Amino acid sequence: MPEKQSARAYLLKGDDEHQKQQALDKLLQSLVARLGVQRVHLLGHVTNSELVACYDMADVFLCASEHEGFCVPLVEAFWKGVPVLAYAAAAVPATMDGAGVLFRTKEPYEVAGLVNQVASNATLREAVVQAQDAALDRLMARDFRGTLLGFVDRVLSSPRRPRHLVAEDFWEQVDGTERYEELLVYRQALGHALAKEPKKIV
Repeated sequence: MPEKQSARAYLLKGDDEHQKQQALDKLLQSLVARLGVQRVHLLGHVTNSELVACYDMADVFLCASEHEGFCVPLVEAFWKGVPVLAYAAAAVPATMDGAGVLFRTKEPYEVAGLVNQVASNATLREAVVQAQDAALDRLMARDFRGTLLGFVDRVLSSPRRPRHLVAEDFWEQVDGTERYEELLVYRQALGHALAKEPKKIV
């Protein structure tokens, strides 16, 4: 991506059938139309071979997620030699293990500036990739089997805790809470008319 005119954005995500993903699709399509940009491609869910092709043609991998556990796509990008820029939230910093580029802002122009620096500076790009390769080596050297079995042994050797009582409509409450949160995000005006908080889950 050495020239601004050649910049393209490919957005990949999970299951297209998920209600929240469909709402996000509409929101992104509306934003793209409002900004009048021509080089944004919403690919949605892709096959493994298509995913590999995306990595092969990528200049950078950008992840702005705030809710990640062990983020496998970051490691995939490491493996494919693609510089990673990711929002420093949840388990992302631990997954990156000191490699890639972490950012703590959601200001679009600042993030775009970071992307441009990494994509256009060959020396910087190579340094980022080398750090990612080292992090990948450390990851591959870990004894995951031993770590997992160690956790299992600790659980089995610990005294059992008393069971917590769960309401019979627990999952209905969870669904209601998720719908409420979705309304607050995508239907803000309607959200103001609703109660301040949904019924608490017990």
